[in-house]
Amino acid sequence: MPNTQSSSSHRLISHPLFDANPAIWAEVVGTLRKKSFKNSDRVISHGGGADSLWLVLSGWVKLTRQTPDGKETVVGLCTQGDMFGEAALFSGANYPYTAEIVGANAELAAIPASTLRAVIAKDASISNIIMAMMSERGSQAQLKLEQLTTMSAAQRLGCFLLRLCHTQADGAKTIEIPVEKHILAAYLGMKPETLSRSQQQLKPLGIDVAGADITVRDIGNLRNFVCGSCSESGSCEAEDAAS
Repeated sequence: MPNTQSSSSHRLISHPLFDANPAIWAEVVGTLRKKSFKNSDRVISHGGGADSLWLVLSGWVKLTRQTPDGKETVVGLCTQGDMFGEAALFSGANYPYTAEIVGANAELAAIPASTLRAVIAKDASISNIIMAMMSERGSQAQLKLEQLTTMSAAQRLGCFLLRLCHTQADGAKTIEIPVEKHILAAYLGMKPETLSRSQQQLKPLGIDVAGADITVRDIGNLRNFVCGSCSESGSCEAEDAAS
């Protein structure tokens, strides 16, 4: 039987935040709080006090904002290696979104805001690392907005599948959609019925859908279909999935 505690610790230590600068680990390890969550559990609430920076060790987290009349917008999907709750960097700040677990169970780690700000005050280079990670997420958000106008719905779905090929199985051709389809549709800026049509449009490229399981028979074909309509073509790690 695998040692789940050891596996969890390894995911924590190897998180990009610590991998980039081991000194951060030494400063925060005593205050880190690892927590396990189930599907639909709420982690933080929009408008709540930003008391922690959250690291995703496993599973998926949905970031949403909601209008007063109940309309929800999915502003982000985080998975292993990501972080959220960056508002904790700033004293007195509130979280700008709600975070909920989606799909299977998830494991997260929280760094208290007070610890985070003390570490940054002690070593400004740590702030640069965190800001670089935040900038990367901002760039991804800008790219997502660009793709709404430059890509068809099928291409946006194909881009998401390419990223799963890269992150889930190092380029393997069998992947699993980690979230419910209506959540994925909202994240990609389309209706659920449009997502279903997009899946059908990808079939000629050698993509078979069976529930949450996706078989990509020719990742190169998928890359050619998607990446020619993206300004990040040639510099995107998801393209490595086709190699």
